[in-house]
Amino acid sequence: MNLDWINTATQKELERFKAVCNQLLSRTYVVRTVYKQGEGRVNNPDYVFLSTHFEVIQEYLALLDWDLRKDDMNGYFYVLNTDEANRCSLNKKETAILLAIRMLYEENLERLGLAQDAVCSVRDLLEKVVTDYAILPAKPNMDEVKRALSLLDNHSVIQRIEGRYNQAGCKFAILPTVLSAVSSERLNAIVSVLRKEEEEKDEEAEENPAD
Repeated sequence: MNLDWINTATQKELERFKAVCNQLLSRTYVVRTVYKQGEGRVNNPDYVFLSTHFEVIQEYLALLDWDLRKDDMNGYFYVLNTDEANRCSLNKKETAILLAIRMLYEENLERLGLAQDAVCSVRDLLEKVVTDYAILPAKPNMDEVKRALSLLDNHSVIQRIEGRYNQAGCKFAILPTVLSAVSSERLNAIVSVLRKEEEEKDEEAEENPAD
């Protein structure tokens, strides 16, 4: 194992090294670009640092039972615990919101281009959750929405652009990290279940027409 770089790095490099490792362990992901107030999307210096020192950081995190991986195409690094510990647990409504966010991202894939993130509002999201996707039978209250979106923001699945998460007009970016948070296989399975439920509802309506 070659960790010689740590012994020769400058104090500034070591501070960045610690900051990046802590960010990965606490937020799971490091993305290529981030929103900066007043500037829009900018390159993330932590992503650049990770790209340059990928092997040494990967070896260091492996000592702590974390596997550092990268998705060059979609522009992010992420970690997985090799003991399958430290998983983030979501309740039913948080899971529903995450699934709707993944579906929204899927809908926008063709037009994302190089930006690779989709911008939407809390209002758009709730419409998808209750009406279009019918994941939940009723709209969650705004405190629940804020709690779910804040959690996903803390794990770099989304990033707030303007407003607050308990406001319908709040805008946020869905980051490409959502692709690993909810795999295509899991998404397809869930969509199949939702479609089956919708078909069963339609059949039931046909069998029991209104008087």
